[in-house]
Amino acid sequence: MSRFWLPAVLALGLAAGGLTGIVAAYELNYSRAASEVAALATYRPSVVTRVYADDGTTVIGEFALEKRIPLKYDEIPPVMKSAILAVEDTRFYDHMGIDPIRIIGAGWKNLTTGKVEGGSTLTQQLAKNLFLTKEQTLKRKVNEWALALQIERYYTKNQIMELYVNHMFLGANAYGMEAGAETYFGKQAKDLTIGEAALLAGIPKAPSEYSPLNYPVKAKERRDLVLDLMSRNGFASQAETDAAKAKPIQLADTAYYQSQIKSTPYDYPVEFIRQELEDKYTTRVAQGGLAVYTTINVEAQKRAYEVVREGLRRYDKSHSGWRSSYTTIPTAVSNGAGPATQAELTSYKHPDWYGNDYQTGRYLMGLVMKVDQGRDEATVRFGNYNATVTTAEMGWSHRLPKDEFKPGYLAEFDVKEVDKKARRLKVELSQVPAVQGAMMTLNAKTGEIVTMVGGYDFYTNKFNNAIQAYRQTGSAFKPFVYTAAVEWGMTPDTTVSGAPITIGPWQPHNYDGSLGCADMPLKTALAKSMNIPAVHLLQTVGIQTGAQMVRRFGIKVPMAPYLPSALGATEVPLDQMVSAYSAFPNKGVRVDPHLIRRVLDRDGAVLEEWEKTTYKVMNEYVALTMVSMMRGVVTNGTATAALSLGVPLAGKTGTVNDHTDVWFLGYTPTYVTGVWMGYPGKKKPLGNDMTGGHGALPFFIDFMKDFLKDKPKEDFAKAPSMPEDMKELFKQRQRELQAERAEQASEAKDEGEGGDAKPPAAGTEPKLEQVTMPPPPKADAPERPAKTEPSTPRSEAPPPPVTRPRETEPPKKKGKKGDGEP
Repeated sequence: MSRFWLPAVLALGLAAGGLTGIVAAYELNYSRAASEVAALATYRPSVVTRVYADDGTTVIGEFALEKRIPLKYDEIPPVMKSAILAVEDTRFYDHMGIDPIRIIGAGWKNLTTGKVEGGSTLTQQLAKNLFLTKEQTLKRKVNEWALALQIERYYTKNQIMELYVNHMFLGANAYGMEAGAETYFGKQAKDLTIGEAALLAGIPKAPSEYSPLNYPVKAKERRDLVLDLMSRNGFASQAETDAAKAKPIQLADTAYYQSQIKSTPYDYPVEFIRQELEDKYTTRVAQGGLAVYTTINVEAQKRAYEVVREGLRRYDKSHSGWRSSYTTIPTAVSNGAGPATQAELTSYKHPDWYGNDYQTGRYLMGLVMKVDQGRDEATVRFGNYNATVTTAEMGWSHRLPKDEFKPGYLAEFDVKEVDKKARRLKVELSQVPAVQGAMMTLNAKTGEIVTMVGGYDFYTNKFNNAIQAYRQTGSAFKPFVYTAAVEWGMTPDTTVSGAPITIGPWQPHNYDGSLGCADMPLKTALAKSMNIPAVHLLQTVGIQTGAQMVRRFGIKVPMAPYLPSALGATEVPLDQMVSAYSAFPNKGVRVDPHLIRRVLDRDGAVLEEWEKTTYKVMNEYVALTMVSMMRGVVTNGTATAALSLGVPLAGKTGTVNDHTDVWFLGYTPTYVTGVWMGYPGKKKPLGNDMTGGHGALPFFIDFMKDFLKDKPKEDFAKAPSMPEDMKELFKQRQRELQAERAEQASEAKDEGEGGDAKPPAAGTEPKLEQVTMPPPPKADAPERPAKTEPSTPRSEAPPPPVTRPRETEPPKKKGKKGDGEP
């Protein structure tokens, strides 16, 4: 029996070992760790979404949940690999994820020297950062070992190195070594020096503690340790590392502003694009490595941005006076109301200072650091640059620095001189305008938005006045009414009445205050922006017809169903007005406007590509007839200053009642540019001299003279002959006119013979049916006022549309809003 005992024990041992192996293998293959690690094959970390200009190469914006720029293994520079291996895992290519030799060595050092040294491999570091928390427990360590073993089973060493390089957090919202190189040094990883690579390799252990931004001394000590390890382990020579250690840490100027949004001329269109992408694809997808190709032209956008800012400053200086209006930096004292501490003053950063890239003529915000009462001067900081402001630098404020400034004030300054060596600026005090403006340029043939400026400064006011501000349009609305009239059978030479109109308490007037004017041709009434004829036209073609025409132009806001709408009572944003006007030079076809040409996902697959969508607004004859009349606005109307550009132009000015808003929309055969200016969120008068021609048109001229320089000179096509169906309509209008005149003449004769003739009334007061169902138009002959009713009108005039409150509340006049002028 005893002779079978040993074989039996051996057999049982082998069976137990085999069973244990089977169980271990099963656990290894089907454990939770295995499934998590296997999922790494489809792991897609968040990367940066980039927005490109129309040239397809210039980056005009970036946004990301995590700033990460992935590198392939072959793209990782050798110096970066060496620095990582030296500090994290010199035996990386010799172990299976857990290094017993390193664990024993670290344990022995901990016991003999009292210094704590980790025994984790690079694979373990990756496992901890991908799957685990940073709690210091045995359970977490065991899980870390299991995950490291699984990672080594599923992936090659090179793949693990690639994952590590792209995943590790380096502070300042930078994930991965490429993003870290760009964040801290303003360069690609392939261009890093040995010292820079060592600095980045040392950060992942404790990104907050070894941040070169917040703790430069500790960051340098950590960098030097990595360099020592590189020379000790043969990754670099002693001479190389000694030379690198002798150099101070030199970060890019942009590194200090990673938490701030960089202020650029592209802020408004980029923010619009971001919102549109997030609405369509969700935030995670929109900020997850897309490539967005836009229609924005770099040079045109820069110039439009400058023009809007220059124009608003020009108006502010001539109309607003000095306001001594400053913002203060956030402070922890008294819930933000107390004075800033020296630490808060020193640590504050402003987007205008991004990169300390200053040029003469640039306007930017400066922080008042201290005020010397005795010398009557202030020290102002601009990032890493400083300036001394004396009474000579106080600009048109004519104030004293000691009375005007307090530490913590943020004020706008004009840069006069830049001394890069001494890091000093010579500046002059300016003022951020209280008024706002917007400008937008559209290619009428393609629908591409070339420029979009939504305000003076995106950082101080993110509200985009180009697309979000619904404002009354004044006389800029009139072309829609005139288009309806031309389509209704009138011609540029058709005479329209200038007789006074009274509807209840509402009595429109022309810009000069007159309640009537001489009868005149349509083309003259439009060129001179006469109000009374415009109301007569809307009354003639009918409010419903006018409203339908407005919808056809792509205006999404329904036209208010009242006669004051002829004068721009309807509130419309600038982008819709510019798009509507694009139908005129494009021969009656409106192309749907767009900012995005195409969007690619992180793999280069097309998510969306713009497809041309067109809308037939009117026929070619009507469109080009309107162009010829709107050219009259420029040649002999309210926008003659635009003749200085020396190119064929057409357009329309607009001034809202009480001069609260001014507009100009002008176009060449290809491009439409619209301008608006007014006070944001309220109806505050800009000044009696502020009209579309004096307030908005200068913006247009300043922009277009540079924008059109490199473009061929184009002329507008001539209107074709009137279509046959419109000829019949025109003849019908003539017959109706003759019949009406004969009837009026007969009535006048009967009244004269009966001795009941009355003196002519001061104004015409249409019947209700004449407002909603107008009489036939009076074409090619002087129009007479409608027959005056001796009795009270049958209905009250409908109230005007509700608009934003005025800053001051004068007595309101029913229906008067929108009596816009030129």
